Amino acid sequence: MISNQPKKTLPHREPFLWVSRLIERSADGYSGTVELDVPESLELFKGHFPGRPVFPGVIQMEAGAQACLWIHLGELPEGAQLPEVLFVAVDNFKFRKPVVPPEKLILKAQWQKARAGLQLWGIQIFDSKNEKVSDGAFWLKMVAKVGEPS
Repeated sequence: MISNQPKKTLPHREPFLWVSRLIERSADGYSGTVELDVPESLELFKGHFPGRPVFPGVIQMEAGAQACLWIHLGELPEGAQLPEVLFVAVDNFKFRKPVVPPEKLILKAQWQKARAGLQLWGIQIFDSKNEKVSDGAFWLKMVAKVGEPS
């Protein structure tokens, strides 16, 4: 494991922080693996769905986007400015198997290409039995802060 401190890199905070551990990362930050713990105690399971909790697909996509950013940036040094990132578009995301808590998801991400200031990332999400639960691709854009060069 490389890091269990996503707050050192990601601008997200609870209750919208959807990654737990950075497991592996290529030297160039263009591929890697992140884990997400999905405990039964998550507040969202009270409504999705009572009596048969299912981890929402839209949150799987958000976890994938956060995983890509963490992989791309690695662990930032103390005091570093956190980037602002926009989730711009989703390409062909498919949900192949319901995720039922408790579960540990394994998110494998791969940078695919850049175009017009956007980055296309592919993501595959597996459960603890190594069965694919979802996969797809999406476009991310890192936005410069006010007063910074873009």
